[in-house]
Order: sequence, then C-alpha cells, then structure tokens
Amino acid sequence: MNKFVALLAVAAPSAGNVASAADMVAPIAGSTYDWSGFYAGGHVGFANGDITATDMTEPNGGFFTDAVPAGTEGFDFNKGGLAGGIHAGAQWQWGQWVLGGEATWTATRIRKTITSPYFPDSDTETAKISNYATVVGRVGYAFDRVLIYAKAGYAGGKVDFRARNNDALVTYDKNEPQNGHALGAGIDYALTNNLSLGVDYTHVDLGHRTSTGNNVFDDGTLGANPETYRTKAKVDAVMARLTYKFGMGQ
Repeated sequence: MNKFVALLAVAAPSAGNVASAADMVAPIAGSTYDWSGFYAGGHVGFANGDITATDMTEPNGGFFTDAVPAGTEGFDFNKGGLAGGIHAGAQWQWGQWVLGGEATWTATRIRKTITSPYFPDSDTETAKISNYATVVGRVGYAFDRVLIYAKAGYAGGKVDFRARNNDALVTYDKNEPQNGHALGAGIDYALTNNLSLGVDYTHVDLGHRTSTGNNVFDDGTLGANPETYRTKAKVDAVMARLTYKFGMGQ
C-alpha cells in the first residue's frame, strides 16, 4: 500500500506536466482575433502581361502582309514589370469564416516594343497595359491572426496598342479601356490589432476589344478602308500588401 501511495506521489507531477504540454500544442477552437472591419492599404510587386493584337480585315498593304489571311495575323507581346497601387474594402467574420468585398487600383510598367515581322525595315509595334482595377468578393478562413482567402469579380484596364511606319511617320493608335474578370487568392497575417501584412496573387483577364484605325500602305499613304484590330490582354500579378484595418472588432 505504501509503495502504491509513493508511485501516485511521483506520477501526479508528471501527469500535470504532460497536461500542460498538451494544452500548449492543442488547437484553439475558433478565432480570438476579429478580422471584421473596414480597411485600406497599399500593395507592390510584379505583374506579367500578355497582349495580342490581331488584324481582323484584309489589310491590302497595311501593317500586315497580304500573304496571311485576315484574322490569323498579328502581334504577340509578353512583358513583366514592377506594379503597385492601393486597395480598400470591408469584411465581416462569423466564427472562422470571413466574407467581404474589395476594390483595387494598380499601375503597371507592362510595355513592350517589337520590330514588325512583316515589314522589319520600317514598322514597329508597341503594346502597353498602363493600369487596371478590380472589384471582387472575398471569402476567407481565419486561423486566429492568419487569414487565407479566395476572391473573384470584375476587372477593367487600359490597354494600348500602337503600330507605326517609321519611314512615313504614320501611326495606328488604339488606347481604350477593356473589361473582364479577376480571380485570385492570398494570405494575410495580423501584425497588430490594426495592421496586417499579406501576399496576394491575382489573374486578370481583360477580355478583348475591336477597334479601327488607319490602313497604311508601304509608301506611307493611307488606304480607303480602315484596318480593324482585336486586342486581348491578360495579367498575372503577385503583390505584397500592407493593410490598416479600422475595425469593428479588435
């Protein structure tokens, strides 16, 4: 009996230590940090743009060669560069689920000039995405101060395409907004009750737009029929984000 009592006396502190260790590693149910609130911030990172410009009518001696059927000839531009902008939104938390909406505006340095494969001695082409904006819905799941989210919604941006005959100094210039959609995902970490740091990936599809411009002959004179171009543009961007939450919770 005395031996049994002695064993209990030794085992009791050990069991207490094991229980304390288990408490330290056991997952916390729910989220003690509240992500609810209005927020705003800035982001900076890298954006890669993919732009195509396709001639949709017979050019009859314009910026494209007549040897290729209309709708199959064009220019491809792929360019990456620094990008950055601002974002703002609002979100509400229920349990560990976080729902909200966000708007962003991003300026980019996506710009590329190429020598024409059709008339390399005289023509150059330039494509640019100067900026884009998104308005998306977000759904996230919070692990206390860590928030993982996905998003989807509207995207619009400014897409420029320019074809220039440098001998005749004649230019076709298209500079118009295009609309499409945005998809993405990211992760935020709350550094303080108001300040969070995150990483965000967004795929922006700006769709396509058709516009008309000058039909330029080899000698630089203008043809009677305008050329019609269809431009398509996409952006893939990875951004570091710093956000201030005004808060309805912590």
